[in-house]
Amino acid sequence: MTDTKISKTALCRAVGFASNAMAKMVKGLPVSIEVVANIYRVHDCTTDALLMYCQMKKAKANLRSSDMKHIDYKQSVSLTDQKQVDQAVLICYYHFKETRESQFEPKGIQALFSDFGFNAINVSRVKKALLEKRKMRTIRGMQSTLEFIPTVLQELESQYSSLWNDTENIESSSELIDESKFCGKRGYLDKLIKQINHTFSHNCFDACAVLLRRLFEILLVLTYQNTGNEAAISKSDGTHFMLEAIVKDAVQNKGLGIPARISKNFDAFREVGNNSAHSITYTAGQKDITDIKRDYRVMMEDLYNRAGLM
Repeated sequence: MTDTKISKTALCRAVGFASNAMAKMVKGLPVSIEVVANIYRVHDCTTDALLMYCQMKKAKANLRSSDMKHIDYKQSVSLTDQKQVDQAVLICYYHFKETRESQFEPKGIQALFSDFGFNAINVSRVKKALLEKRKMRTIRGMQSTLEFIPTVLQELESQYSSLWNDTENIESSSELIDESKFCGKRGYLDKLIKQINHTFSHNCFDACAVLLRRLFEILLVLTYQNTGNEAAISKSDGTHFMLEAIVKDAVQNKGLGIPARISKNFDAFREVGNNSAHSITYTAGQKDITDIKRDYRVMMEDLYNRAGLM
């Protein structure tokens, strides 16, 4: 760094130019030589300007390795050649992959189009097309907010997730649990369901059993929370009882109102996971999972409704 003095105004302008350049670089857009020249000119100090530019380059290099540049993605999926509704789907998918945000406001979609260099869109027309083409759906109680239909998101993941250095996507296709019915409610539930399906289809039955137990426990807790009965399963420090105690309460808790034809299977769901997690010599087989498959699906549908997820 040199000792050249720089006025506050000049420094602010230099930072402004640098910030503009950095924003473009993050999005994968080209940074013109004029931007760099402006940093040189207003900074009036070559070494400082070079340092600032090098810091921008370093920041760019330190972006997450999974980040996909706008311009690279635009070319990879031939975005310019797509129909507008398909552009909206692909642009929203890009945003989902970069941010893990799965809900979209129409005005937000318009801003995403702008990020990719497209002209302003007719927001109402695009939203209508996304719904009519069954690419997205509205969220219950949030009619202005859109989310991907699970099968559409699965297709997008299958086609395009390889464009990223993907450590998030799980290859699954409703092998055990119906993803079109039960996914799309909560992100963490989606991940568990996909892991369950993936482990089942790859003969990892102990892993599948433990995950089934975990999902069952989560759905019970969500049901207690949604029905205002969480205190019945909570310790003084705010944590929850072990699953065995939760199940014991759930089968007789009138505030939950779970039918006996469903709750009678709760111990079986718990034990199949316990055996895989805690028994030294036990290993689960496919039959251990398929034996509870139908009752487990019935349980999921009932608890999804009681937990306010459907």
